[in-house]
Amino acid sequence: MKELQNLDWDTFLDYIESEQAALVIGPEVMYFNGQPMNRAWRESVFEKFQSKIAYFYEQENFFLFSNKIAKNDAARFVRKFLQEREPDDAVYRKIAQIKFPLVISINPDTYLSDTAHKYGIRHRFSYFKSRSKAVEDVEEPQKDLPLFYNLCGTVHDDESIILDYEDVFRLVASSVGAPGLPPKLQTALSKVRIFFFIGFQFEKWYTQLLLRLVCGHEESEKYAANQQHVDKNVRDFLLHQFQIEFLDKDQTFLDVLYDKCVDRNLLRPLADPASPDEIRLIRMIQTGKELYAPLEFLRQKTEQTSFGSEATLLLARYNTLVEERKKGTIENRDYFIEHNRVIDGILNLIRTAAI
Repeated sequence: MKELQNLDWDTFLDYIESEQAALVIGPEVMYFNGQPMNRAWRESVFEKFQSKIAYFYEQENFFLFSNKIAKNDAARFVRKFLQEREPDDAVYRKIAQIKFPLVISINPDTYLSDTAHKYGIRHRFSYFKSRSKAVEDVEEPQKDLPLFYNLCGTVHDDESIILDYEDVFRLVASSVGAPGLPPKLQTALSKVRIFFFIGFQFEKWYTQLLLRLVCGHEESEKYAANQQHVDKNVRDFLLHQFQIEFLDKDQTFLDVLYDKCVDRNLLRPLADPASPDEIRLIRMIQTGKELYAPLEFLRQKTEQTSFGSEATLLLARYNTLVEERKKGTIENRDYFIEHNRVIDGILNLIRTAAI
């Protein structure tokens, strides 16, 4: 294991500054009741739906549900479980501030995106949906407009959450075959020259498959910092197979990296925390398939102010976009780019209006 004081921090920061670094976060980035978040919510699922679970593979934390209805109910339970818990704001705030152009999570939560929204950090959030026949492309990740990407789905899309072996098999098959990962994400990954892993559980076989998917090329450096001890045999395998260097588990890698980024001016500025109306608006955007509800909410909040005309223009802009998509006069790639810009406009206006 390497100690933090022996790391080449200048090179690390150079890679971040040149947009050639990526962060990958796993379930040990956040603990609930003394357990990594994935074990916490999976054990709660088992307790809640025990009569509807044919088998629980404890080693891999996968279920075998008695039927599809039970699985759908479990997915909704996971969303409620994670939304009702308050994550450590400091952890996600630091991750959001460090100028990584790309952060990949194998967790289904949206804590990182939520925190970035809370403090006014512009970003893009997307996720991989293995059951989809077509992949939704993403915008090119940049340090001034980072991409936070959930590789294993999101709680806001029940069918995307990884609950059983079938889900993980479909994820691996879809990501390496058709439709594959978004082209711009693949391009971004190919440019990464240094990966940092925090909270990753490397012992699980499917994690190692995901590792190959994310950073299989040998041209990149890889460093991992975990709270829990990694078995020596697993550590040796990962060192030789993927060239992953493990850092002393008792040292706070994220804290030190954050402090180093302060010195190099590699942090994104924070705005004042979001108001209750902003948080409500963010939730509406995250959970809705369309933007009409948040736009109507915005219109109502601004109709008696000088910002009312801007809200009306945003609604008109969105209506035009939807019509173009229905007519087939706009490509999916361009549609999602403009869709994200409308979201930016909504969030900027509600913050500017300070309602």
